[in-house]
Amino acid sequence: MTRNLLQKFIWILLPVITFFLGLSLRPDRSPESETDNPKTQAQDGGQSSRGLANRQSVKSTPLGDNKNSTTSTNSTSNPSTLSGTELDATNIKRIGQSLREELNPLKRRQIFNELLQGMTLDNAREIREQIKSLDQNSSEFRDFHFVWGSMAGAEAVINGTKTSERDLHVTMTGWASTNPDQAIAWFNDLDKLDNKRLSKDHLKRSIVEGLANTDPDRAINFITTLKSLGDKDAHRMVHDVARKATRSMNLEEAGAWAESLPDEGMRQSSIHSILPRFAYSDPESASKWAASLDSDISSTAIHKVGEAWAHRDPPASAEWLSSLPESKGSNSGLETALHHWAGRDPTAASEHLVSMPDSVGKDRAIRGFASKVAHEDPQSALIWADSIQDEPTRNGALINAGQTYFRRDRAAATEWLQSSGLPASVQSKINPQKK
Repeated sequence: MTRNLLQKFIWILLPVITFFLGLSLRPDRSPESETDNPKTQAQDGGQSSRGLANRQSVKSTPLGDNKNSTTSTNSTSNPSTLSGTELDATNIKRIGQSLREELNPLKRRQIFNELLQGMTLDNAREIREQIKSLDQNSSEFRDFHFVWGSMAGAEAVINGTKTSERDLHVTMTGWASTNPDQAIAWFNDLDKLDNKRLSKDHLKRSIVEGLANTDPDRAINFITTLKSLGDKDAHRMVHDVARKATRSMNLEEAGAWAESLPDEGMRQSSIHSILPRFAYSDPESASKWAASLDSDISSTAIHKVGEAWAHRDPPASAEWLSSLPESKGSNSGLETALHHWAGRDPTAASEHLVSMPDSVGKDRAIRGFASKVAHEDPQSALIWADSIQDEPTRNGALINAGQTYFRRDRAAATEWLQSSGLPASVQSKINPQKK
């Protein structure tokens, strides 16, 4: 009876505890700091600030400070404010101090959103003074500069060249996300500005990231233009674009998107970005899709599926890769699969290696196996590495295992190396002589 009464009391008390716990997490409210919609502001900060940025449209001169020529399509009475309630210096300092002192992340986000709601082109620099000491990887620091870039364009970007914080990239990204025509025109004329910190090689990635947020196809066109101008690294910038362009697609749709890209390097880079997501969740389906390809992305697809599958089920990954016609992708995948398999069951992994016929794929599989075994049994790893047929692959595996041996037992490793008969060039890499 006593137990039943206690249970009833707990059930009655639980809602009361929950209610007061909710009150303790609720931010302080006052007429000065009340925001338009606290429920919305407590949600994801990136989406909140990005929504604010998308409500602001700017027009400016192609280069330099565009503060005086900026206009807005916001329907508030003050065209340069995001919410219609501009913050003065006193309020900015008060809110900024609260932001720095608040430890609760939800409350901190609400306080930060209060700054964004009252942010204008005139007070943006004052607000920046309040957030510049925050962690530069925090959402608040990055989101402020994203919004400022979307509002002020060149003015905000150029300001980033005068600061010691890492804000230049995200500010340019915000501008390119909101006003791509203006941002690209400014970027194309960048050589006219005598500013060593405004590097096209650095800012091009910001442009791509900004375009990918709103128009992935235009981001691809921008990358293609860079490549046509001789940019050898252009195809590598497709990673972020591929992830964003295919986030709502299934495997077949994402694969078709990747195959439609105009450059082989871009196609391969996109597969590197999008395929692991499918391979981790459904490796069997992904493996069938990858094996069915006959284009230039087939090898890359096989490698990425095999690599992702190896994290979940190394034996299954190795069996699948061993069943495929030998290729660069299957060989790379086997190296990864046997590395992970050796960490879980070295005996079963070694038995699989013994069953494999001599091939480039087997050599790579042994190298992956030996690189893992070397941490526990370097002598066995060296024996396996020495069995590799291909000389460059064998030397690489011996160097890796030998270096691990020296870290574990220098005396024994020195004795082994002196009697190994390895070329001097290989020995010097295993144990570099200090001068």
